[in-house]
Amino acid sequence: MLTLEIVKFTRMVRGISKAVVLSALLLAFPFVMQQAHAAAYYSTGAPKTSTPLVCVVGCSGVNTNVTTPATSVALSAEVNIPVAGSAKLRYQLNGVGQPGYRAGILLSTTSALLGGNALGTVTIRTYLSSGPTPTVPQDQQVVTGTAAQAQLLAGKGSPSQLELIATAPFDQVEVEFGSAISLGSKVDVYYAYGIGPNTAAQVTGLTSNSNSAATTSPYSVTGCTDKVSNAGQAADSDPTNYATFSSLLSVNCPAQLTVGLNGTAPGGYQAGFVIGQDNTVLDASVLSHLTLKTYKNGVLQETASGASLLSLGLLPDSKSLVSFQATMPFDAVSIERSDAVSALDNLQLYYGVGVASTTPQQTLSSFATPTGHYAASSSGICVACSVTSPANAAGDPNSAATINVGVGVANWVGLQLDLNGKGNAGNRAGMVIGSNTPLDIAALSRMTLVTYDDNGNVLETASGSSLLSLGVLPDGRQTVSFNTTKDFSKVGIQMSGLATAASSTSVYYAFSDSSNGSLKIVPPTGPLPVTLLSLAVRRIAGTGAAEISWTTATELNNAGFVVERTADPAASFVAMGQVAGAGTSGSQHSYKLGDETAAQATGTLYYRLRQLDINGHATLSPVVVLAPSNAPVSFSLYPNPATTTAQVTLGSSSALVAGTSVNVYSSLGQLLSSQVLSPEAAANLVHISTASLAPGLYQVVLRSPAGLALTTQRLVVAGQ
Repeated sequence: MLTLEIVKFTRMVRGISKAVVLSALLLAFPFVMQQAHAAAYYSTGAPKTSTPLVCVVGCSGVNTNVTTPATSVALSAEVNIPVAGSAKLRYQLNGVGQPGYRAGILLSTTSALLGGNALGTVTIRTYLSSGPTPTVPQDQQVVTGTAAQAQLLAGKGSPSQLELIATAPFDQVEVEFGSAISLGSKVDVYYAYGIGPNTAAQVTGLTSNSNSAATTSPYSVTGCTDKVSNAGQAADSDPTNYATFSSLLSVNCPAQLTVGLNGTAPGGYQAGFVIGQDNTVLDASVLSHLTLKTYKNGVLQETASGASLLSLGLLPDSKSLVSFQATMPFDAVSIERSDAVSALDNLQLYYGVGVASTTPQQTLSSFATPTGHYAASSSGICVACSVTSPANAAGDPNSAATINVGVGVANWVGLQLDLNGKGNAGNRAGMVIGSNTPLDIAALSRMTLVTYDDNGNVLETASGSSLLSLGVLPDGRQTVSFNTTKDFSKVGIQMSGLATAASSTSVYYAFSDSSNGSLKIVPPTGPLPVTLLSLAVRRIAGTGAAEISWTTATELNNAGFVVERTADPAASFVAMGQVAGAGTSGSQHSYKLGDETAAQATGTLYYRLRQLDINGHATLSPVVVLAPSNAPVSFSLYPNPATTTAQVTLGSSSALVAGTSVNVYSSLGQLLSSQVLSPEAAANLVHISTASLAPGLYQVVLRSPAGLALTTQRLVVAGQ
C-alpha cells in the first residue's frame, strides 16, 4: 500500500441543522472505484394537517393546493403561520429510516414575509406508523423561533434544510410551527426526507489509548505540571476520557502533555491530538497558541506550531483533530499550550494519534476543456463585482477563480460549477476555497452554497454561520460543504458584500464525496506501506515527451508501479507503462518512466501511480499534472511542509534549461539561497536543502537564465 498525505476536514453536525460544514477531514479511505451513497426516503403526496387554510383578515393555516414554478423544487404546502395556536404537517415517507438517519424537511421563506422576530418555535418529530405506538413521537427536536428564523432568512428564499438525527426507526416526519407574532408570516414546505448516514472512513493508525483497562500508556507532564489535570486519562483505554488544560497565569510557564502511542508510526503519518471544549466547536484561531512535537525512544523528532503548519480537523461530537504531517517515525506525541489565551482554558485532551491518510474518491468540477462548465452571476447593480478567471475553477484543481464583491451588504457574486459526475443524495456538496486569512464566523455568514440539477434549477441551499464548522488546511486552502438531500450535478457558491470594504475569495473547485467526518482508528494489520517521497512529471527538452519520476523512502512487499494517464480526470485512466518495485527495502529508491506519446497531446495530461502489493492489492497515488507544451513552466515541492532535517524535491512541469536558477526568499523578501542549474542538474530532479532554514514560511522562485521570474511556490518549513 502506498501512502501520500493530503488532509482535509469535515464535521457531522448533530441535532437540528441546516448544516454547512467547513474544512472536511478526509482520512484513510480504502481504495474504492466509486463514491458510496446513503439510502434516501422521501415524502409521498400531500401532508396530513389539522390546520386547514382560513382567510378572513389575512390567511392562517396550511394550504396544500399549491402550484410550483417549472424551475423550482415541487412544493407540497404553504404554511400561513397563525398568531394563535400552531400549524402541523405530517409526511409519510416511502421507506423506514433507521437510527442515525437524518430526518427533516426542506422549506423556504422570504425576508418580506418573515419579519423581525415573527416566527415562533419550530418542532421536528418522527413517527413509526407500523410500530406499536404510531401516535407517539420516536424523536423530537425543538428549535427556538430566533434560531429557526435565522436559518430560514439566511437562505434568501431558497430551499433550506431543517433536520434532526434519528435515534429510533421512523417512516413519518412531522413539523409544527408555533404561533407567529403577526399574520403574514409564511413558509413554503417542499418535502420531508429520511437519509442514511454516509459511510465512515476506516483510518489506519495508532493512538495513546492503552490496550487494557488496567493500565495506561506512558505519559508525562512538563512545564507548569499543575496546569494539566487528569493527565493519565489521555492514555487510558477509554477514548471518551480526557485530560484538561487549566488556566495559565503566566506565558513564561507553558504546560505540555506527552503521551506514548501503542506502536511506532512511520514518517508520512499525521501526528496530533484529538481535542475538544465543552461541546464548543473550536476554530482555527486556537492553532496560534498550540505546539505539537513528536518523539522516538524519548528523542525529539519534529515540532510544529501555528496556523501555517498545523491542521485543524473537525470531528463528530464537537471534537477536533489538531495535527501536522510528520516526516520522521515517532512513537510519542505531545501537545503544548504556549500562552495564557483564555480560548484554551479547559481544553479537553482526549488522546494522541499517529494516523495515515490518503485522497478519498471525489467528484470534482475538473474538465480538460472548462468552457461551458461554469457560470458567474451577481446582484443587479453591483459596482466592482466580478468573477476573475472563472474557468480556472472548472479546469485544473490547483488553479483558482476569484470572486470579487464590492462594498455593500446587499451585493453578492456567485459562481456555479458543473461536476464531472453525479453527486448522490446524502453526499457532501462543497467548495475548496482560499482567502487572505482563515475563514471566521463573520466570513461564513456571508457565504451560501447551492446545489443544482442538470438544467441548473436550484435544489437546496445552505448558508449562515449559526451551525458552521471551521478548519484550515496545511496549504492555506479550506473547504466549505453541507450534506445534501437530493441527487445533484452542479454546485454553486455565493459571497455577499461587506458594509465598509470590498472582498475577494479564491475558489479552486467544487466537489462531492461521501465523507461523514467520523474517525475510526484501527491499528495496522500488516507491514508498513510504501512511503512515497516525491512524485513529479515534466516534459523533456527538444522532444515534448513526458518523464514521470518518483522516489520511495521504504518499500515492503511492493511488486511494482503502473503509471496511468488521462486527458480528462472525469474519464478513466489508462495504463501506459509499468516499473518493477524493490520488494522489501528500507533504503531510498528512485524510478523514472518516459511517455513519448505525450509529445502529440495538445492539452493538459494527468498522471498517477497504481502501486501493486505482492498479494495483488492496489493503491492509487494523487494525480500530477503535465501542462500543454506551450504552457508556462510550473513546479511543485515535496514534501511541503518540510522539516529542517529534510530536503525538498522540485518537480517541474517541463524540462528546465541550464542556467535556470532556483531561489529561496524569506517572508520579508530576503534572498537566502540561489542555485544555478548545470546542464546535468537541469536534466534531473532538483533538490533544495532546508538544513539552514529556520521554521517558517518561504517563497521559492524559479528564474530563467536571463533572471526573469518564471513562477513561484510557497514553502513551509517545520521544526525538527
